[in-house]
Amino acid sequence: MASLLDAIRTRAAADSPLWERALLPGEAPAPEFEGRCPQPYLLGVEMIREGYLLHNGRARLFAQDDADLALLTGDYLYAAGLVEICGTGDLDAVTTLAGLIARCSHNRGEQRPPGDDDALWDSALAALGA
Repeated sequence: MASLLDAIRTRAAADSPLWERALLPGEAPAPEFEGRCPQPYLLGVEMIREGYLLHNGRARLFAQDDADLALLTGDYLYAAGLVEICGTGDLDAVTTLAGLIARCSHNRGEQRPPGDDDALWDSALAALGA
């Protein structure tokens, strides 16, 4: 059975040959937030997380050799993740995750410790589960 992250790979490859060429080989890891994120939001949250990792860390699914392509792919995943969340019809969840992206970007701009972002992710996941 294909994993949730394989679904992200498949969707990205179908959306653009750029994303397809950037995919890392090998088996996709387990979703980071499975069991912590309500199921209706999990795909969108994992897409947003991968976008975050492309911008700020070590991506799980995409190469980061080309910084411009990594940034563009991260932006695509932020947008695709928010579209997925919009599909749930839960506007509060869209607001929560859009705010998460904005606050994490602000933290990176302010050069705050990465642990500050972890607290933002925890808070967003708690809000989705409320």
